[in-house]
Amino acid sequence: MAGTDELIAHLSKILADLRKAIDDSVAIRSRSKADAKSVAQIWESFLSEFIGYIMKKRRETGQNLLDGISFRNIWRR
Repeated sequence: MAGTDELIAHLSKILADLRKAIDDSVAIRSRSKADAKSVAQIWESFLSEFIGYIMKKRRETGQNLLDGISFRNIWRR
């Protein structure tokens, strides 16, 4: 079973990959409206899968990973 240090390390690696994906997305979107639409669809699919998996785990385990997270504080950054 993973500990919190391992979780932090794992999420840090994922964040680096997400930053690269964001940078690539910005570059691709700037090429054309068609590319911008395609990138939006890709991100919508990714976010749908991500949030959907969190919700699935909540239903299966009763653990809500979003509980205790202040989205107000996140959006203020």
